[in-house]
Amino acid sequence: MTLHGIKHFNNKNAQLTALTAAVLFGLYASPAFSFTNAEQDILSSKEQAQNNDHEIIQVIGRRNQANSEMTAETEQLMSVAGIGNDPLSAVYSLPGIVYAGGDTGSPAVRGSSPDDNAFYIDDLPAGYLFHLFGDSIFNENLIRDFSLHPAAFGSAYGNATGGVFDVKLRDPRHQDIETTVDVSMLKSGVLVEGSATENSAFYLSYRRSQIHLFLPEGEEDEGYTIFKAPISDDYQAKYQWLLGDAHKLTFSASGASDVGGVNISENSEDGRIDPDSIGDLKLSTRFDNQSISWQYYGDDHKMMHFVAGHNVNETQEKFGQGQFVNVDEESYNLRFFYQLAWLEDHKLGFGIDYSKTDADYSFDLIPYYCTEFDNDCRQHKGDRIQDKASLTEQNIAVYLDETWQINSDLQLVMGLRGERNDYTEQSFIHPRLSVNWQATNNLLIKAKAGSYSRFPDIDTAIKKLGNPNIKSPKATHYSLGFDYNINDLWFSSVDIYHKKLDDLPRSTDELSINSTSGEDLHYTADTSGTAHGVEWLVRRERQNGWFGWASLSWSKSDRTDDLTNVTSDYYLDTPLVANVVANYELNEHWDFGLRFTLRSGAKYTPITGLRENPDYEDHFLPNYGDVNSKNLPTYHRLDLEANYKTRYWGYDAQWTFAVINALAQENISGYYYDPEDNDSTTNYSVNGEEDIGIFPYIGLKMTF
Repeated sequence: MTLHGIKHFNNKNAQLTALTAAVLFGLYASPAFSFTNAEQDILSSKEQAQNNDHEIIQVIGRRNQANSEMTAETEQLMSVAGIGNDPLSAVYSLPGIVYAGGDTGSPAVRGSSPDDNAFYIDDLPAGYLFHLFGDSIFNENLIRDFSLHPAAFGSAYGNATGGVFDVKLRDPRHQDIETTVDVSMLKSGVLVEGSATENSAFYLSYRRSQIHLFLPEGEEDEGYTIFKAPISDDYQAKYQWLLGDAHKLTFSASGASDVGGVNISENSEDGRIDPDSIGDLKLSTRFDNQSISWQYYGDDHKMMHFVAGHNVNETQEKFGQGQFVNVDEESYNLRFFYQLAWLEDHKLGFGIDYSKTDADYSFDLIPYYCTEFDNDCRQHKGDRIQDKASLTEQNIAVYLDETWQINSDLQLVMGLRGERNDYTEQSFIHPRLSVNWQATNNLLIKAKAGSYSRFPDIDTAIKKLGNPNIKSPKATHYSLGFDYNINDLWFSSVDIYHKKLDDLPRSTDELSINSTSGEDLHYTADTSGTAHGVEWLVRRERQNGWFGWASLSWSKSDRTDDLTNVTSDYYLDTPLVANVVANYELNEHWDFGLRFTLRSGAKYTPITGLRENPDYEDHFLPNYGDVNSKNLPTYHRLDLEANYKTRYWGYDAQWTFAVINALAQENISGYYYDPEDNDSTTNYSVNGEEDIGIFPYIGLKMTF
């Protein structure tokens, strides 16, 4: 985790990340969660012969068979144009999801902050799913299923008030050992997979980014010099043992790392605005995770699942003249779930989640005590401090799910989740409810509601930099959906949602200091908010080579300062978003795809003038107007892709040819003060920061 109090260099340095904007991919509508949906048993049957002349056919299966293939929905999403074989990119082609910063950054779900989301990998909480420079941490060949729960999710999920991203990696295939090699301008990797014994199999994947090859080191550009081109790598490994026909034992390991560095000189935009930033900026981060999972599949929907995981995160950031932040985290997670059919038409699920995190921090920095609701972080500048700190938190949760199939058309799911966190010393009881009504053969109506909470942002909760007594953010979700099968080819859905957010962080001032126990508590939980909207999706299933979808969403998101009762738009408030995805398979060799996105310009806080920098003579700082009171220009982008399947030396191969932002649209992600020598408080320049420009790339994948 990074400390929010660090002053981050601004959009000008987005050149480190812009070329890696092939990002994120997801599946929007699936309500399933593996802990609450047992794997389907393979039916074993035996034809009983009426006489000796009849052939006897016996089909033998096993309940614990390996789930080694990608789901049909996920396979279609892999064909979205411009994702660069990144298995999570398609999430931005679905309603309710926007980037939290230009064409890179984390996803924001239905008006919530990216920090409000939770990420799961194979049923265990994960620190993050995305590299620092935009792309996800997964080899696309290993994804089995991806589910996005944008609101009102079930009681099996915790520590989230926004959305839940649930990634399921597939099981290893029982086959002869094969090697798959991917080479592209963005990333290259290798995957080795096959059987180890009759009942066990494994895979091992490693990938490394190639973007550093296109960013030369040592060349100055407007005062910035890249001395360490950004490099990311990741790995996944899994070994699975099928025990009998009802047990599955799986050992997994995964990890990722990122590193990059740029020198900020006194001639750069940052250096001229804030001389504290002059120097080398270097960021490196990595995580390593290991887990063991045991699954049991019994008769009559009975299922038992136990999973234990260990995770280590390390982050090092150096900047300015000797400033740094080092963060070392170690966490342990245990999850247990048991499901059974206990009455006719009833299914009961019971689960326990336990987690413990130890975090050590050391830092020497000039802090900026502000949140995303402040219009100018430089007005919250503190004195340079050095310290070592630690934070230990334990969280335990118990949850129940009762699924009642009232009749063939009506299903009721009642959930309850109880949580206790020892750091915040808070306990929560979260009721959750879902009703599914098959109103007609073609119309399904879904109503959901629930309450949620999450652990506070680390930067707002840690001693000296934050407030160790700060409360956990909370939310209440409501959702109403209509799924309509027009025919066997066309499907449409409409979703209406409302979120109420409470106890969000607020930076302290004369109003909040008087209400706390001391002036060194830099944040309080005195912000609230709402988010609501309507989303419409139309999808065409694959036929005659064509498939795709289109979506249109309207939303509104705001935040309220509870001490002043001032309400302003949220910076991620994007009223209108439209997406079109289309794919066409011409023949067995060629397929083509496009993705088009059109959306309202995001909110931003305008620069209204300059003021003298109180810390540095002859330097100016921008003054800002009302927070998020202006809109950026309308955004649109077209991505194109073509894939060619062939064989070389008897091995399968696929070429990928793609163009990101094929129309070369100059999308503006924000405005910044561009300092010049003759600037004054009334004479200055404000320029726009452009997102990724046109970017073609080529990739090759081969299986040996």
